[in-house]
Amino acid sequence: MHAVRYANCGGGPSDLKCVEVPVPTPKKDEVLIKVEAVSISPIDWVIQQGGLKPMFPRELPQIPGTNVAGEVVDVGSGVKNVKAGDKVIAMTGFAVKSSFLTKQTRRRGTKPTHSFF
Repeated sequence: MHAVRYANCGGGPSDLKCVEVPVPTPKKDEVLIKVEAVSISPIDWVIQQGGLKPMFPRELPQIPGTNVAGEVVDVGSGVKNVKAGDKVIAMTGFAVKSSFLTKQTRRRGTKPTHSFF
């Protein structure tokens, strides 16, 4: 899958690279989301610059981003409140600048029908 990733903190936009990485597999309590829209927020840049390390420790290379909207395409065996085909919004805390991502079902909501992506 396509993803944007950085390998060093402090490099700014020039350190962001488009890469191919494996599609993640959802664990028992996770969903796999096909990403349709992401945000770029000031906190993404602060974290990428190396700020907030005590609060947001990161292993490098890192896929940035925190907020996502998309469609659930697979669910873990323990997930009961979400199904494939559901449109969702989520705050992941990491790795939204990619084609797919996994997310625990908490801190996730159903996308309002009047919004688009």
